[in-house]
Amino acid sequence: MKFRKQMDTKGILKEVNECKPEELEELLKRIETEIEESEGKNEDFLMAKTMTTSRLASMRSKNVE
Repeated sequence: MKFRKQMDTKGILKEVNECKPEELEELLKRIETEIEESEGKNEDFLMAKTMTTSRLASMRSKNVE
């Protein structure tokens, strides 16, 4: 996965969808950092965080069963 200084808000949703399962937690940390550092509310990052946490929860629930 390529790391950038600042994440692209337009491509973040695509990045979440194409992210490998083993890279989701790192991506979530990056998204949370961007949300904390951003001025104002960025809907793309909030949606990306929701999508990422949903994928992680789904993966974890499959491992429990």
